[in-house]
Amino acid sequence: MLVNVVVPVLGHTYMTNLSIDGTKLAENKCIVKPWSNENFPEVDATKDTMRCRSASTTLNGEFCTVAAGSTISVHMHESGPDDRPISESHRGPVLAYMALADTNGEGEVWFKIFEDGYDSSSNVWGVDTFIKNNGKIDLVIPADIAPGNYLVRSEIIALHEGNRVYGADKDSGAQFYPSCALITVTGTGTATPKMYAIPGIYDKNDPGVLYDLWDDKPYVIPGPPVYVAGKAPAAAKVPPVQSQPTSSVQEPTPTPTPGLPKSKPCVRKRSNGRRNKVRARRIKAHQEM
Repeated sequence: MLVNVVVPVLGHTYMTNLSIDGTKLAENKCIVKPWSNENFPEVDATKDTMRCRSASTTLNGEFCTVAAGSTISVHMHESGPDDRPISESHRGPVLAYMALADTNGEGEVWFKIFEDGYDSSSNVWGVDTFIKNNGKIDLVIPADIAPGNYLVRSEIIALHEGNRVYGADKDSGAQFYPSCALITVTGTGTATPKMYAIPGIYDKNDPGVLYDLWDDKPYVIPGPPVYVAGKAPAAAKVPPVQSQPTSSVQEPTPTPTPGLPKSKPCVRKRSNGRRNKVRARRIKAHQEM
């Protein structure tokens, strides 16, 4: 008798646990339920499942409370909490994003909170550090963001097939491993980081996505910059309108332009004939008195 059994693909990874205040929570607690083959990657960066690799269009569930400014840890493993994190061949960057949960992750609602790319001086990738830490990724929740329910999206981009653009052949292209946790952030923050859309942050031709691991060249981490608490764009300030005094303001005296002839004052001149007539009238009037 044949029995259909779903076997996780070897070498891949997904979020299994969340740690808050140093305490590791039960498996799948406060984590968005992934699709049935939970550790299989996304390869098409334009698909909606790039958000949380979930078969559901509604990203909800139980929320765990976290204080703004504190550190949480997400744990990602191949086929359960006791398995290895990911195959060592799947080298690439490790990233994390957040979005308000009531947006369902749709539209320009995501901001990056973490990234670990490639250190060429030591030949260490983010995935190398992730494996060394047994699948644990520490994430600081920005201290100044507004309280509320959030999605926390961790992601690994494996580049072992990234030397060929997605679609070139059946195995080509970078492999994306996103997973999401659900948290309620407490605090008094009001900051609104610049936000981006997922899908939309990556293109299959981005230099951080189409990249040859065996090519000795600089690596550019894909996606937007990491948001740093206190760096949210400030609202434009309009200076107040000030009243101008009128009683003490004097008009400036014009300054003559150098090189131009000075103008002469206008003087009314009387002709000699007019002066003689005026004198004769005065003499006649005097004689008649």
